[in-house]
Amino acid sequence: MDRYWLVFLCLALVVETSVGSNGFSFKNLGSFCKNDTPNGPPNTLPIEKGPPRLIRNVENGSLYQIGVGDDQTWLVHVWGMNGYDYGFAYGTLLAEQINKLLPNAYEYFEKEILDSVENLKLPEWFKKLVVDEGLGVALDLQNSFVHNYMDPEIYNELHGISDGAKIDYKLLVRLHMFGELTRAHCSYYGLWGNATLGGKTLQMRGFDWDMGANLQAYPVITIYHPRTPTLGHAFTNIAWAGYIGVLSGLSSTRLGMTSIGIEFPDDTFGSESMTGQPFIFVSRSILQYSDTLDDALSYIADVRRTCHLVMGIADGKLQTARMIQYSHSKVEFFDDLNLQPNTEWHPRIPHAVYDGMDWLCPSYQYRLYQQIMSQYGQITPESTIENITAVVKTGDVHAAIYDLTDNILYLANGRDLNKPDAGPKPGYQRQFVRLDLNIEYAREQPTTFD
Repeated sequence: MDRYWLVFLCLALVVETSVGSNGFSFKNLGSFCKNDTPNGPPNTLPIEKGPPRLIRNVENGSLYQIGVGDDQTWLVHVWGMNGYDYGFAYGTLLAEQINKLLPNAYEYFEKEILDSVENLKLPEWFKKLVVDEGLGVALDLQNSFVHNYMDPEIYNELHGISDGAKIDYKLLVRLHMFGELTRAHCSYYGLWGNATLGGKTLQMRGFDWDMGANLQAYPVITIYHPRTPTLGHAFTNIAWAGYIGVLSGLSSTRLGMTSIGIEFPDDTFGSESMTGQPFIFVSRSILQYSDTLDDALSYIADVRRTCHLVMGIADGKLQTARMIQYSHSKVEFFDDLNLQPNTEWHPRIPHAVYDGMDWLCPSYQYRLYQQIMSQYGQITPESTIENITAVVKTGDVHAAIYDLTDNILYLANGRDLNKPDAGPKPGYQRQFVRLDLNIEYAREQPTTFD
């Protein structure tokens, strides 16, 4: 049974490739990888730099807003001695947003999967199980396989959110299992030294996923402030209301994290497994507990991994970055000298690691290479916003740039689908907001409550 669940949860496709004199031909690749090289217009909107606006305080938490107009984002600070403290403050502050988003998002994802189950290459008895028993059975089973590899404080935090927001705990757990079931097509660069203006260490994260669930309508940046060493150090999670796994994030130790779901691997990837620590919590553990890039790489090497990914990590202290080829049975660490795949459409660049949308995805990989090289040596967060994420067309749900030298976050979110007249849909075409994380990490726990 485990073998068939693995097929369902990781959806690994066989990729046939051939290279001819007239270029590259890829069969069975998604349309976004077969298209001509992406070429979006530059994003010339001004970056919003206004300070966060305090909305209210509760015990162990503060709620702010940043951004203006239709590009506002919730900023939540939570303090705690344990995961429950974090979760209860978070759930109390964002109860309205959580209850509006998560039930509808779950219903959307459930319908999407059930509508496509007949097209999946699965045994008939398994298709019948999914149809008859529902997606919840699959997600509950997935949770049972990862439970022993999870930090118990994660479940405590979800209990706190459930109590604070008055939302079903089981729904919260199930939604945090989706990361192992679906694959987001995302992009990443890590640049340092000669690649950037002034030698800064920069990380770009384009998060591209299904926008139909309207996650982007409830964007949340969460700043965690531990009050005990057992909870690690302060870190930042970029997500949406009710989601505590890390898909995009930074730490107070100036580490940046991102991950890319790999739908089109090659034979250099290892095997997959549904038993291990979900990758969204591997990323979170790194931000929460690792002091340096070396700590993070050691953690990845030792942890029980699950599915095919590319991870990106940059370190503003060590002034370098790595790209990680990630699977259950195999892990490889790449720098600018040994970056893979080493092809004509994914050339190596000094002081740079990068990945565009997938592993075997020539159109996006080469376009990202071109945009990095077009301003090599002069790259800044601002030029990335204008000429990289927008032109490569990556970051529809959200696009983020981390300045890990100065600890500054730049972020744009996709448009709320309920506001069709509110401008462009993808985040990379919308207004970015600048957030100084030095100020945010230094904020004091509130002593008066609303």
